[in-house]
Amino acid sequence: MKVVVAQSAGFCWGVRRAVETARKTADSSKQTVFTDGPLIHNSHMVNRLEAGGVRECNDPASLPPDSTLIVRAHGIPPERRRYLESLPLHLVDATCPDVARIQRIIRENTDLGKTVLILGDPGHAEVVGLLGYAGSRGRVVTSPRDVEALPADLENVCLVSQSTQAQQVFDDTAEAVVKRFPQATIIRTICTATRNRQAELETLASQCDAFVVVGSKASANTQRLAQLAATRKPTFVVDSAEELRPEDFLSFTAVAVTAGASTPDFMISQVTDRLATFGSP
Repeated sequence: MKVVVAQSAGFCWGVRRAVETARKTADSSKQTVFTDGPLIHNSHMVNRLEAGGVRECNDPASLPPDSTLIVRAHGIPPERRRYLESLPLHLVDATCPDVARIQRIIRENTDLGKTVLILGDPGHAEVVGLLGYAGSRGRVVTSPRDVEALPADLENVCLVSQSTQAQQVFDDTAEAVVKRFPQATIIRTICTATRNRQAELETLASQCDAFVVVGSKASANTQRLAQLAATRKPTFVVDSAEELRPEDFLSFTAVAVTAGASTPDFMISQVTDRLATFGSP
């Protein structure tokens, strides 16, 4: 089986930065450090971090005084940040800089009195954080259909997006926003890593018979990447190499592997190594 690996597969720079921050913090503190919820959406990487002294914590108030707590890569709402800062802890911020930029954009526009529409997945950690910066002026939309259902009397509308949204969905949603609110401000906040990852699918599709997308079911960007891949070629989504079944690949001679932004290199290597052992009839 020929296996082609996407150049963009695996950790984006924001996730890599968060993981390195956590590791360096644990090494320098010489004791267990904690993260405010999962640092990233990949249980395999979270388990490796735990073995290195980085542990997830869902109740920071229960930590001993002077413990170190790391803010997750997805960012947090300002109310959450104020709460954490009120605790007797050392706070380390591992928010992805791309996400922090969107937070600033939202705050700047709400300060100008604008209604901020956030294209994103409701309930996703990043979106929860972004919505916190918009306060009462924020609304989450998931598609052009949601835009059509907005009140007609909204004024000073501004559209941004979760950093890992699909480019086409953003473009379609932006078109719907401008149609309903002609004076709306459209700010493109999909990160470069996401755009490159999605764009590379087109090139890979010409080199393979099927896609394998590696990543956690909890990772929204992984699932979105898989949906886009499936519009081009048969697509299999796996969290680990063990989930690959040889019988699924009997009719293929070439497979392209890509991965979500939170998927570590060692998981991608395990998947590609296993695929390479599969033979065609």
